[in-house]
Amino acid sequence: MKKKYIKYKKERVVFSDVLPFEIPVTFSNRHFYNFLTRYKIEIKDGKLTWLNHSPSLPLIIPLIFGIEKDKCQNIGNGYVDDTKSMTIPFNFKISHKENDFRALTLIHPINQISVVEFYEKYKEAILYYCNQSEFSIRKAHKVAKYRYYKDRTHYTTLAQDQEFESFEEYNKEYEHLKTFFVYKNYGNIHKFYESYKYHRCEKKYNRLFKFDISRCFDSIYTHSISWALFNKEYIKLRIGYSHKTFPGEFDSLMQRMNHNETNGIVIGPEFSRIFAELILQKIDTEVAKSLKNKEKIYNKRDYEIFRYVDDYFVFYNEESTKERIIKSFRLNLKDFKLSLNDSKNIHYEKPIITEITIAKQRLTELIQKQLIFEISTQKKEISTLEINGVEKIGTENDEIKGSIYVSSNTLITKIKTVIKETGVEYKDVLNYTLALIDRRSAKILKDYKRVDKAPGSEKNIVRSILEILDVTFFLYSVSPRVNTTIKLSRILRRFTEFLKSKHIKNLDFKHLVFKKIYDNIYFILHKNKTVEHTQVETLYLLISLTELGKEYNLSEEVLCSYFCIETDNQNNLIAKNELNYFSITVLLFYIKSKKRYDKLRKCLMDHIEQRFKEFANDGITKRAELVFLLFDIIVCPYLDIKFRENILNLFNITSHNDIQSIINERKFWFTKWTDFNLGKELDAKQSQEVY
Repeated sequence: MKKKYIKYKKERVVFSDVLPFEIPVTFSNRHFYNFLTRYKIEIKDGKLTWLNHSPSLPLIIPLIFGIEKDKCQNIGNGYVDDTKSMTIPFNFKISHKENDFRALTLIHPINQISVVEFYEKYKEAILYYCNQSEFSIRKAHKVAKYRYYKDRTHYTTLAQDQEFESFEEYNKEYEHLKTFFVYKNYGNIHKFYESYKYHRCEKKYNRLFKFDISRCFDSIYTHSISWALFNKEYIKLRIGYSHKTFPGEFDSLMQRMNHNETNGIVIGPEFSRIFAELILQKIDTEVAKSLKNKEKIYNKRDYEIFRYVDDYFVFYNEESTKERIIKSFRLNLKDFKLSLNDSKNIHYEKPIITEITIAKQRLTELIQKQLIFEISTQKKEISTLEINGVEKIGTENDEIKGSIYVSSNTLITKIKTVIKETGVEYKDVLNYTLALIDRRSAKILKDYKRVDKAPGSEKNIVRSILEILDVTFFLYSVSPRVNTTIKLSRILRRFTEFLKSKHIKNLDFKHLVFKKIYDNIYFILHKNKTVEHTQVETLYLLISLTELGKEYNLSEEVLCSYFCIETDNQNNLIAKNELNYFSITVLLFYIKSKKRYDKLRKCLMDHIEQRFKEFANDGITKRAELVFLLFDIIVCPYLDIKFRENILNLFNITSHNDIQSIINERKFWFTKWTDFNLGKELDAKQSQEVY
């Protein structure tokens, strides 16, 4: 069997390592990547260079990369020296804990290609320093390659299963890879709980202690990367030299992309986890050394420690062993201005099994038992028919029958019982439970398509879908998060595709389900209309609504209520609060060019113009949010051309030819306004989660 390897282009970093998982599904770097590769835009020796194959490039480069136009040189191919100035990232909020949020970051395009160049220059150093700790169970192991086997089985599998796992794990083969590095050993923390290593330690040790680092990414001091890779005293003596080293350049890069902040690093992108990993690797090795040399306790004899990003698992037998381990961690973390989060410490005694593991086992058994399409096979009666006066005996065929019964009330009660009896919170198992429901729903629909249809078959399957939706929306409404919203969106997409297919002929049945989806999304939007940091979560649901058709469009009034848009004295709509980039683009994506939303579209246009004017003389192209917004709206087909021209006028681009050149350069930049396939985009999200 032949194995084929294709080296990835270095620019694929903008796919995999610079974007938070939680961005709306309408946003991607796919078209930005195409722009970079088409014109060979890259940073070399501190210079931004490109091929001048388009008259629009000298106009676009300063806008998208936040560079002063007069610093661009266009002799032959273009270049600019100014690539190391400070930028302001786009910070957006998502739900984290009850009544709390987490701020995530989308970095400026110039910083994105700086990360590309940094990876290309220092990938070997990253791999070396990521493999110093014996505690880490999620670390970069090697640079990924596009690998596949040239055999029939491979292509058959590809045709049958489009749900590719997109996190690259050691010793696994994928055709669609989503991270620059292959990671060893676990792509998701939940896989560790199910691993041989974890189960072996459960048998070997009597106790488990779990802890994590308090506000890890918010607390990391960027200069500490140099302390970790060299040492603090060495760096103090060679401050000028250290800026030109691998850790010095990493430090500088992290500062530039974050408004020159040294306290805290951006949260969300994979490269931030790599930055943290390098520091935590050093802490791990110092702890291991201290325990061995000073405390005389040894890894894999007296204890075993596993670290997944900033979550630690300590297996041990003697309480004194644990105390010495924790003391060593406190001292070494303090050297890097970090500390333990004592409020989240958890102890387990033998049998070592967590409440979450127990809950997951019970939920798996429950959902597998409750969500099942029963199939039976029976012989058809042998039929006879007469042909040309001669009696013929027909062939005997098996008849495949199927039925399903789901009670949402029963299932919800049983799920609540599991939550209550195991002592877990909904948020601990919600993502897992929705994933179970998604998989079972897929199997139910697949089995239904196999059976011979009888009177009442459609009614039976549609009734079950309605019950499953009741369970799904109940669970989701308890604790909305981005990852659970994606799971919900996948379930909704699965059902809407099925109902639009040839398998359901009764339109009334289809609309029963669509009405159920519409009503529940309407309820969620109404419930969250004043909660600023739930916007990203519910933006996914707006996108899901577009799949139902025009009969289920939300009214302008409902949309305005959710986005806190009010009517003024002149009967014009105005945004009460500032709408961020994601809210604006997803709302435009939803309302499109529909006449019923004319007032709302006008409100958005006014709001966009106001936001650009607010920072017109304050480094507007240094602000990542406004750069993304600018490039999306100039190609938005739902905004009239005059408005788009006026926006470019604000950037001193007034020539008609220049304006047309910029607008016509690309059909899409970051938001895919048309030809959008929700199913494919949701599949692309699958398995990119780290937690």
